[in-house]
Amino acid sequence: MTATARVHAAAPGDTSASFSVYARLWLAVIAWGGSFVAARLLLARTSAGQAVLSPTVLAALRFGLASLVFLPPLTRAVLRRQLARGDLLRLFVLGQLAYALYFWLQYTGVQQTNASIASILVVGLIPLATAALAALLRRERLTPATLGALLLGFAGVALIVFQGGVSASGGGGFVFGTICLLGNAVAFAVYSNLSKRWMRTIPPLVLTAGTMTSGALGLLALSLADPATNRWSAVARLDAAQWIALLFLSLVCSVAAYFAYNSALTKLPASRAAVFVYFEPVVAVALGATVLDERLSAQAVAGTAVIAVSVVLLQMRSRWKPGAKRLVREAGAETGWPSRPPQP
Repeated sequence: MTATARVHAAAPGDTSASFSVYARLWLAVIAWGGSFVAARLLLARTSAGQAVLSPTVLAALRFGLASLVFLPPLTRAVLRRQLARGDLLRLFVLGQLAYALYFWLQYTGVQQTNASIASILVVGLIPLATAALAALLRRERLTPATLGALLLGFAGVALIVFQGGVSASGGGGFVFGTICLLGNAVAFAVYSNLSKRWMRTIPPLVLTAGTMTSGALGLLALSLADPATNRWSAVARLDAAQWIALLFLSLVCSVAAYFAYNSALTKLPASRAAVFVYFEPVVAVALGATVLDERLSAQAVAGTAVIAVSVVLLQMRSRWKPGAKRLVREAGAETGWPSRPPQP
């Protein structure tokens, strides 16, 4: 979700303002890149006897805690009757899509693959899925160049999927995890399209508050509906490092990074800030190797490169056609563009 405030260009030579803006961008990118590693620490056993949370319980915990920060603006909007009943219903639907479904798919993917692969697929597939949906809905014509870029991107995904992705994470579970991450990208593309049509007049902060709160409630309901799979008792057995990871996800990634990114967007165009998002996998891979001892195989690296080339081709095509809708460019802002849930 991007801020809707008017973009103010920093005065020439205002280095302090520029440093502050880019510091906020880097804070968000480093936090969101690190979130994949933090999630992996909670979703997969890294040492003997360590507690493991299910994807649904982790997502419910993360956004249940984070929504407490966003609840006041939502309450204020409801009490002042700034939201009609239809708005509340649409916020509820979007919350289930943007948080309940989206993060169940993403965290299942993180659990079944690893932090490095999940970050690559999440950041790389969202622009591709958004462009594919735009063509499917005929919001943008599917030209041979676009089709070629999309096919190239999904060829990169195939390279990652059909060799196990990482030497330590092969098997059928890995394939299922990558399918979930593909579904994760599709869920975002649908959410982004609906929210831009439904919620044009809703301030970004209220949109975040409404979707996050309803999504957290949906995740809680899902976890309680299947207690055999979603064991809340595991929360009490988390060790100190896992509690730090949980608080990092809830307070740093979902709250501090959100405000930092949107604050930076009041000074920079969204298209420029979007470029920084592609550093998220770099952060995730570096931390995954350092903290979790993850290693990318040569074929996974090749698949990553192919996905990156396909995204670049889509971005270049949007620049070649000044009159075209900037759907791909919007999708490139993997975190923080209009109607985007805090991520990852």
